[in-house]
Amino acid sequence: MAISLNVTGLDTDTIIQQLMAIERQPLQKLQSQKTLLAKRKSAWDTVNTRLGNVSSRLASLTRISTFEGKKVAVQNSAVVLASASSTANCGSYSLRVTSLARGQIAGSASFASHDSPLNISGALTLNGRAIEVNITDTLSSIAAKINAADTGVEASVLQTEPSKYRLVLTSSETGTTNAMSFEGDLSAWQALGVIDGNGVLNEIQAASDAVFTLNGVQFVRHSNTVSDAAPGLTLDLAQAVDPQTGSGGVTTITVSPDDDAVVECVKQFIVDYNTLIETIKSYNSYDPNSGTAGTLFGDPLLRRLLVALREVIFKQVDGAFPGFGTLSSVGISTGAPGSYTKDGKIVLDEAKLREALATNRDAVMTLFGARAPNVALFSAGASVTASSTYGPEYPASSVIDGSSSPLLWGQGGGWTDGTPGAFPDFLEIEFGGERTIDRIGLYTLGSETYPAESYGVRDFDVEYWDSAGNSWVSLFAVTGNTQGYVSQAFDPVTTSKIRINVTGSNDDQHSRILEVQAFAKNDGAFSSLAETLRMYTASDGLLPVRTEQIDRLDRDLSRQIESMQRRLDMRMESLRRKFSALEVMLQQFNAQSAWLSQQLMSLTHDTRNG
Repeated sequence: MAISLNVTGLDTDTIIQQLMAIERQPLQKLQSQKTLLAKRKSAWDTVNTRLGNVSSRLASLTRISTFEGKKVAVQNSAVVLASASSTANCGSYSLRVTSLARGQIAGSASFASHDSPLNISGALTLNGRAIEVNITDTLSSIAAKINAADTGVEASVLQTEPSKYRLVLTSSETGTTNAMSFEGDLSAWQALGVIDGNGVLNEIQAASDAVFTLNGVQFVRHSNTVSDAAPGLTLDLAQAVDPQTGSGGVTTITVSPDDDAVVECVKQFIVDYNTLIETIKSYNSYDPNSGTAGTLFGDPLLRRLLVALREVIFKQVDGAFPGFGTLSSVGISTGAPGSYTKDGKIVLDEAKLREALATNRDAVMTLFGARAPNVALFSAGASVTASSTYGPEYPASSVIDGSSSPLLWGQGGGWTDGTPGAFPDFLEIEFGGERTIDRIGLYTLGSETYPAESYGVRDFDVEYWDSAGNSWVSLFAVTGNTQGYVSQAFDPVTTSKIRINVTGSNDDQHSRILEVQAFAKNDGAFSSLAETLRMYTASDGLLPVRTEQIDRLDRDLSRQIESMQRRLDMRMESLRRKFSALEVMLQQFNAQSAWLSQQLMSLTHDTRNG
């Protein structure tokens, strides 16, 4: 509401605005606080995104499949294309392809037209599928009927010369077992010229099998795609030895660990980790010259996160292989001495990482946290005792030698008790010191000759030694087992030894165990880092809690601003009313003053004239 009388000659609107500007100062402070909160929330959202990026990289680095991948190199890719799964054995394979698998091809006689009635009729049978041909059918319509009959044959009409057309039948599958069969009305097949008067097929190409040798061993397959010659290796044969010149058809295939995949994962992790560090330092920065501070400068949670990242990434990993205790031992560090980064960013010595992978892949996996260390190994300092032993061919020591193969059963490759038909039997494994474990694996006898459902342990329980209570404590129990391998995870426990008590076997005679594994809690560098990040990013983690705190403060400020704005609006309205009342009052005073002046002037005039 503007003030329009302007009796005083004052700029009352400006005065009111200046007064309100003073009154609005607390409101402006609240609005500034709200703006700052929005910036802080945005900053935490960015940090959370950066943490998520790092977590996704860690997921790859802590997966066994990342390390078990294989790559294939083919000396002559014109001969074969090859791929390998994680189960493929590393090594070289010498390949010689004698012949390729081919599908059978047969043809009809030549006809003057492809779309004129052939005046041929009959019930044809191709690969067991019935095809009815009538006198109005043409070469093209017969081809269409064959293709619609799901015969495993592809029919086409080809123009071989001007006004000469042939029906060509090609087996969809290669190999001699997929040769076509022509039955039914043979006179109709003969009229088409697919079969001659003697019942001989008009064959354009005979079906043939792929014949090849791999490391000197001959194979015959019905397809050029072979996946059962060597475990995990798939071959797509493309070229055979030329029978005339003897050239081609020979190559070497090399299968090796896919180190490139691991190195690339590490590189991607380093990029995202360094971006995270840069983001944190930017938000926590302070320039003493300009007095400018980062959005989250001084936030204790941000400082705590930075410290946690540095502690985990550079820590000594418990249970790691000797010489592989830290990430720097495999080339992941802040840089070489004299050239290290001072801001906490990390760099990769790729040659050192590749050397570590070639030297001891399992050690790198354990260091990263992709594979937990097995502490129930003689090589790790473990020892074992048994309730009894059947004989020297079945030693208890074999259950901690790292081999779970049943091939050496009865030759020192597994333990069995010496009390047939009597249970329980037990194995007690000491670790040589306190170890924190969270998973037990047990291989019982299980092979084609000795299946686990007939010879394996059926019922057993596992205990750990509680040194504080000076007693055995149950970890878990298994009943009715028929599998060759049993694995059980549990909450981590710290102990110096475990005991396996067997209370029954599937033949009710002997306890037969090939290997026992006790896996230490996975404290690898990257698995530990992933666990640390989850503390911050989980739905109930530290970052969501901090974001909720900011949201609560923001809502509270919004309420304060809304309330203060209402009060300011009321204050402005009050000032306008007061100044308006002042103008009205002054106008009345001016009117009275003018009347009095008029009366005085009139009185003076009368006095002079009297």
